[in-house]
Amino acid sequence: MASASLSSVLTGMGSIGMFSSRAFVSAFAVAAVLKWGPEVDWINDLGLLQRVTDTPTWFTHDITLIVLGILAALEIVATKSAEARELLNEVDGYLKTGSAFVSTLTVAGVLSADDAALLKQVASAFEPVHAGLGDAAVGYLSAGLAAGGVWFASVARARLLGLFIEADPDDDTMIVGLLSWAEDLWALFGTLLLFIFPLVMLGITATLLIFLWLLQLRARRKEEQSKTPCTHCGDTMYRSAVRCPHCNTPNPAIHALNWLGQSTTDPAPNPAQQPELLTQKQRCPSCATYLKPRKTRQACPGCAYELFKHPDDEKRYLALLDGRLWFVLLIAGALSLIPIIGLIPGVMLYRIKLVAPLRRYTSMTRTIPVRWGLRLVFFVLVWFQLTPGFGALAVPLMALMSYGAYRAMFQKQLERERAKDHA
Repeated sequence: MASASLSSVLTGMGSIGMFSSRAFVSAFAVAAVLKWGPEVDWINDLGLLQRVTDTPTWFTHDITLIVLGILAALEIVATKSAEARELLNEVDGYLKTGSAFVSTLTVAGVLSADDAALLKQVASAFEPVHAGLGDAAVGYLSAGLAAGGVWFASVARARLLGLFIEADPDDDTMIVGLLSWAEDLWALFGTLLLFIFPLVMLGITATLLIFLWLLQLRARRKEEQSKTPCTHCGDTMYRSAVRCPHCNTPNPAIHALNWLGQSTTDPAPNPAQQPELLTQKQRCPSCATYLKPRKTRQACPGCAYELFKHPDDEKRYLALLDGRLWFVLLIAGALSLIPIIGLIPGVMLYRIKLVAPLRRYTSMTRTIPVRWGLRLVFFVLVWFQLTPGFGALAVPLMALMSYGAYRAMFQKQLERERAKDHA
């Protein structure tokens, strides 16, 4: 019993890392290992499968595996969409916690295919067995520890991922997309490693949890350090702010923004353009508060500043983007001369510099058909980029088409929202 109890605890604690990344991918991987793992000698001999008893047939049934496989595929696809990823980041903690709880109970053999056996095991949890806890009690304890750990890790992950989504909502830097693929692989292969090398995976999980906790502390500390006291009222404001959100006093020492839109310790090179630079990072052009709604006309929650209230605000904003268009096209053309390798930095460049400042204020539902239409055209241009000489036009054409499409959408949405304000 001791070895079985130990395997249950190890599996539960070691699975925290996988389930905090993916709910259904991890559940599918657990079910697949339980069903086919014993047929592979090196998996069965090295790992925990020899100690796993009473594996429930419902969890490893073909229908269950098909359903979990479909859900896992949908989960992978959903995490590659900026819109779905932002929604999942708010709610998937509940799915992951429940999935970890059920999966750990199945590995412990508590959730049996036989209802009568299940009731018997639950009842035995409240009776002493061999001077120790019953198998069911250990199973529920392991599942509870796993679920609690997954909830903590999921919350920490959501907060950190939320920082990236807030700074780069459409993944123009492609960082969130790369992290997403890494999490998919981690959920699939990490579960297999859990059954083969449980102690190693337990150590990795503990290290990841500590790392997430330290990153949270650093993010909070950095956010607070980015604020400075107002010279007039003494209340804190962001270093990159143009004015204090409390008393509207001008900031005498405006600081620059980094590529993610966060305040730095360096002075702003061009304070006159700071309102437009803040706006393109989806921050209030006055107090630098983060703006969440994807709307052109909105009031800042920090200082009540009305975004794009006057037509001159729109003109200055678009003039800033138009002014960098030819520079971006020139660099993109140079990068496009390098087959395949130059494609990724070229796309990142025009998406960050030209497209993201517009897309952040356009409705998600309205951008979906445009994004898919552009993707179909870009698929052709990617192959065109492999053509020697003429391939240099591929990325600049992608940049021009994207910028033109989103610029038009931005202006149309601004006109509609202004019309509503006057209605």
